[in-house]
Amino acid sequence: MCLRSSSCWRRSRAFSQPRESPTKSLKIAGFLVLWYLFQSGSSGVGLVRVLVLAAGMGRRFGNSGRPKVLERLLGLPLLERVILTVREAGPSEFCVVVGHSNGEIINALGDGSRLGVRITYVNNEDWEKGNAYSVLAAKEVLNGDRFLLVMGDHQFDPEIIRRLVEIRISEGCVACVDRNLSSVFDVHEATKVLLEDGKVRDVGKNLGEFNAVDCGIFLCTSDVFSAVQECVARGQGELSHAIALLARQGKVRAMDVKGAFWFDVDTPGDLREAKRRILRALSKKEDGIVSKSINRRISTRISARLAGSGITPMQMSILSFLLGLLAVPFFSSGQYPFLFAGGMLIQLSSILDGCDGELARLKFRTTRRGGFLDSVLDRYADAFMIISLAYGYWRIAGGEFVWLACLLALSGSFAVSYTRARYEGVFGTGIRPGGIPATRDVRIFLLAVGAFVNQPLPALAVVGVMSNAEAIRRLIRWR
Repeated sequence: MCLRSSSCWRRSRAFSQPRESPTKSLKIAGFLVLWYLFQSGSSGVGLVRVLVLAAGMGRRFGNSGRPKVLERLLGLPLLERVILTVREAGPSEFCVVVGHSNGEIINALGDGSRLGVRITYVNNEDWEKGNAYSVLAAKEVLNGDRFLLVMGDHQFDPEIIRRLVEIRISEGCVACVDRNLSSVFDVHEATKVLLEDGKVRDVGKNLGEFNAVDCGIFLCTSDVFSAVQECVARGQGELSHAIALLARQGKVRAMDVKGAFWFDVDTPGDLREAKRRILRALSKKEDGIVSKSINRRISTRISARLAGSGITPMQMSILSFLLGLLAVPFFSSGQYPFLFAGGMLIQLSSILDGCDGELARLKFRTTRRGGFLDSVLDRYADAFMIISLAYGYWRIAGGEFVWLACLLALSGSFAVSYTRARYEGVFGTGIRPGGIPATRDVRIFLLAVGAFVNQPLPALAVVGVMSNAEAIRRLIRWR
């Protein structure tokens, strides 16, 4: 039963065609047929619709007064996070199956326009009998199409979806599995999977022999509906029964998530662990040693607090920049107590500089414009910090060497950032980790330490030498 839809998902079969020669018409018709066949069997993300199961009550979560899928995780309801995660990978057409508290869920998500997607709701009146009935309820909407199937309470990395939709499939389904059992939070409650030669041989909660667990993410064909119908007729109401049936027919392929984040939220304890793992995943491969050991430990805590607020990533970028500017008069004075205060300000600015990206990822608000603004503001902040620190030292101690150190620090800081940006633009990939530690977090930390111990000149010199050396190293070892 379809409750509300922003799109009817009907394909138009009629099109007007101008009068042309029979030969040309046949060529055009042939091209259209080939194009359609290619698209139907291809891995085009835009063609994949998404079935989200959100009909259950979530008894193990306790009586919180709201549906489990609407429980908040880092500022967003679980179900909203699922939809936004999938949208980040490309698909934007969703069919959400509701049952228990269906009105609350529909009111929370609406037609999906707020999330940048289109949502059709299907009501499962037999939601208490098992999630297989939720799949069956969506048959009328999705039958005949290749579709993604995800759980409304599972959290995962969008990279899993990107990989999954690239797989060609003509029968059965592809199940996402995790072979790294040591990373599974609660193996006892997980759905176990027995793999053999890249295929799923058996699935179930109580398997005696298994070598992977089910992640609750599938790429399906209409064979799934046939299997579900057969299982329901036998009185088996869980989706895992249908997957096991297809597995025995050799129709279930496995895709190992290979360490990518995923998490099944069933209890309040699961919710806390999911939060911890999501925050831990905010670190980047290119993070410097200071960011890994100091900054991220603080910034992720701040971002977790702000995730449910109205503060935007762009506002955090501007706040970080303003804190860097606030250090300028303190550095320019050249006096030690003020130098110490300036050092504190720039280190705090460096910590908050990580919050903008963290908030963007937590709130699914990552944009190229935001990244561009952050990069430009960072360069201006670097220049103001370095010049004011050099000027303050020159006011007190005089001498010309400080300006040489200032020039080296400025040119090196810009060169490190520029070589990285140009490398990514030209080669389409990030610079390999390693080399001289001259990332922005390290440079600012060195300047802050120099201010703390009243030694700005050595700090400027060290930053200048390290950053220029790293830029030169990249030019020499660019491959």
